[in-house]
Amino acid sequence: MERFGDAIRTFDHAIDRARQLINLYDALCALRRDDPANDDALRSAYFQAVSSFDFFVHEVALIEATHRFQNSIKTRNISLPMEIMTIADAEERIAVASAHIRKSNSYKAFVDPAKLAELLSCYCDKPWQKIIERINEGVENSTQNDEQSIKGQLKSIWKRRNQIAHEADVNPTLAGIRLWPIDKPDTELTIAFIAALGSHIPNVISEQLANENSDEEIG
Repeated sequence: MERFGDAIRTFDHAIDRARQLINLYDALCALRRDDPANDDALRSAYFQAVSSFDFFVHEVALIEATHRFQNSIKTRNISLPMEIMTIADAEERIAVASAHIRKSNSYKAFVDPAKLAELLSCYCDKPWQKIIERINEGVENSTQNDEQSIKGQLKSIWKRRNQIAHEADVNPTLAGIRLWPIDKPDTELTIAFIAALGSHIPNVISEQLANENSDEEIG
């Protein structure tokens, strides 16, 4: 997947930054043991990992859209204004179409499992089934993950990310004087989960749609 190379490297770097924040948490704990403020490094790591995944999905989707526009490969449910479709110069048409896709997706978040599926379905059939197949590749049947558990885990991560981002991680039942608890093992597991899930997105999104289910051609 050479076309995704830059996006993958950016995602890997962003995930590494999240892991470095775990190291910062360790350093803070060594300096000031049991200080509740140390946990904010974990919250930052959590937020960094989830935001990195969301950004990565946006970039991968744009790269795949541009690739398909350039090579006249079909997509589904991608709406483009007529003024873009009627641009005579192919290179300009593709550039304007790509810019339109970036803008239309800019306000959306793709960490929610349903929203992620909605996006990936523009490029491939049964995206979650494909993701689970790749997650379970080489894993014994007794320890394989099912679709609902993976989607449930991602949804829980998304909910917790929103608590941190939009509610300052405050527990409202205690009049704003206590934060929701967070710990290092859970944060490390979350980062590992996000990194593993992200690693499958380029392969899944690049699988072409069945002809009878596709409708867009821009190139």
